[in-house]
Amino acid sequence: MSTTPALSIVIVTYNSASVIRDCLASIPGGWDVEQAGNLLNEVELIVVDNGSTDGTPDLIRTEFPWVRLLSDHGNLLFAGGNNYGFKHAIAPLIFMLNPDTIVRPGALRKLVDFADAHPEAGMIAPRVVNPDGTLQHNTFRFPNLRTAFYGFFEMLAPMDSPQNGRYLPEDYTRVREVGHILGAALLFRRELYNQLPGMDEKFGIYFEETDWCYRAGRGGWKLLYTPDATITHLGAHSTGRTPEKSSAQFYKSQSYFYRKNYGRLKYAALKCIIVFGLLFWLARTLKGWLSGKIDGEKLKVRLWSYGEILRS
Repeated sequence: MSTTPALSIVIVTYNSASVIRDCLASIPGGWDVEQAGNLLNEVELIVVDNGSTDGTPDLIRTEFPWVRLLSDHGNLLFAGGNNYGFKHAIAPLIFMLNPDTIVRPGALRKLVDFADAHPEAGMIAPRVVNPDGTLQHNTFRFPNLRTAFYGFFEMLAPMDSPQNGRYLPEDYTRVREVGHILGAALLFRRELYNQLPGMDEKFGIYFEETDWCYRAGRGGWKLLYTPDATITHLGAHSTGRTPEKSSAQFYKSQSYFYRKNYGRLKYAALKCIIVFGLLFWLARTLKGWLSGKIDGEKLKVRLWSYGEILRS
């Protein structure tokens, strides 16, 4: 690439052959609806493959030779893989994007235009929708003890409610400041990256972008949402395959986030909520096992996950 691109896109893949083709095919139109062929002059696209075994790298090499593919480094997980891609990106704006997304026409250009118009914004969230066009929450308030409690007792507050840290649907119709942004589609400035070089890889998965957004806000940057650029997100492409393992990792990362950012007192309060919540989950699981709704194998997996959560 002879000139510095306006935008670098970093996508981390892991066994993403079933979704990455549609994602990459949507990117040229996402930059320039009328002249998609000019993509290489203005956009750098980096795919970091985390050791896929389903042919993802071969698919990219064969069908998308213009993509810069970084592979053969093993599985760096979500934070590590993205950080690896960020180090290789050269544009002043970098877009972290999941492989299970579809970029709507013109969305990338609109994001860059919005960033140019709002230099105070270190991170920017586009509008994210489900495949059926319905709203997908991708901006959130920062975690607190109330949302930690509702995580165990989900029947007390709807998942998409303000009590659970979500913004109202009408909030997604206007530009606004946000707490943290879903890592599936997050634009950030190189200046912010130079100040806060990437995500904390100790998280592995979950809360890594939450922590990065938290540090960005404390570093003086604004985090903004714009409804003008739209991304479709399939969701839970990798993590949805093993829910108990994902749940255990979620609570490990949550505990680390509290220890790192909120101090010992709030972490101790979180642990009390975790113990109380696990007792409730255990009672519910044992009831399901005794009634025959949960088999012995599922019981073992759940008990393992509860132990992992308790040790977090």
